[in-house]
Amino acid sequence: MTPIRYSADKEKALDILTTSGVTIGGIVACLPQNILDNRTACAELYGDGVETLIKATGIEGRAIVDRGTTALDLCTVAAHELLQETGTSPEEIGAVICVTFTPEHIMPADAPAAQARLGLPNECMAFDVNMACSGYGYGMYLASTICKQLGKKVLLLDGDAQTAYVSQRDKATMPVMGDVGTATLLEPRDGAASWNYSFYTDGSKREALYIPAGGSKRRVTPDDIQPKAYDDGSERSDIDIYMDGFGIFKFVAVTASRFIKSYMAEREIAPEDIDIFVPHQANIYMISQLAKKLGIPEEKMWKSGDVYGNPASASVPLTIAANAREWFSAGGGVHTLFAGFGGGLSISVADVDLNADGYYGLVRYENEDGE
Repeated sequence: MTPIRYSADKEKALDILTTSGVTIGGIVACLPQNILDNRTACAELYGDGVETLIKATGIEGRAIVDRGTTALDLCTVAAHELLQETGTSPEEIGAVICVTFTPEHIMPADAPAAQARLGLPNECMAFDVNMACSGYGYGMYLASTICKQLGKKVLLLDGDAQTAYVSQRDKATMPVMGDVGTATLLEPRDGAASWNYSFYTDGSKREALYIPAGGSKRRVTPDDIQPKAYDDGSERSDIDIYMDGFGIFKFVAVTASRFIKSYMAEREIAPEDIDIFVPHQANIYMISQLAKKLGIPEEKMWKSGDVYGNPASASVPLTIAANAREWFSAGGGVHTLFAGFGGGLSISVADVDLNADGYYGLVRYENEDGE
């Protein structure tokens, strides 16, 4: 698809990428084994300040995997449910894309394993996308492009088991980050509404949200595994996620809000044109402020982070899966603006039409013993 360059802003015109002829067959999210009460979980670390924490973040619960359960485990359960409920056979799938920064192994990618677990054809395209918070927009753009080109259905799996890399003594990450796996089914459909996307990247600030050790630049050493104490009372090792909370807040409050507002202006989308706004569930206070800056009424903003926490890029499809069925049953509209922002640092924003006739739902992961 050829980018269309708009020049309303003479200094920084946006590239608007467009796909067409594709619709959403459904979205399913698989929740992990545990939904923690954040007041109880954070009581020891925050003491008397736990109520202030809950008020500041709006996150009252977090979805957490048992140790050893992976994002791929959750995503494939979601995909099984989605294929079954939509009556889709594995042979109809032309590609599977996994959006994750917590794969089961550094290599190979998770997507080939998903192909095998789901019984998809050997001719199926399979690859991963590692983009953290903004990843769903990237995945949707790639999946819709491939769906149109192949003329076949595409599975987009988006999930992370972030808590495998979160210190339980880190005040920045522990109270907000959660886990989930999702599956989105894209289908070719003549006459379907066009979808539009735009992306923003500032890699100069990537260390505001990253894992210091464990890549090819810095192999893990015994010292990296040892927790280190920090001035705010946190403890964190160098194989855990580090987040500069203020830096991320500023990125969302200033850069992301400006970029999304510019996107709306370029696309000539007014707040009243949007039926549904689905932001990445960074924290509830943050996204409420974002909606206010964009002029989008609170009642149009879908949430899930208050109940399940922030599960990285999968927060967008999780939020859709958790809200769509009730919304469409009540006759709600389909025009949706969604946005992801964070790790990279990066932003993805898109306006798409959800399919009111698609299948949307939540399932719960069970261990092999059925618990």
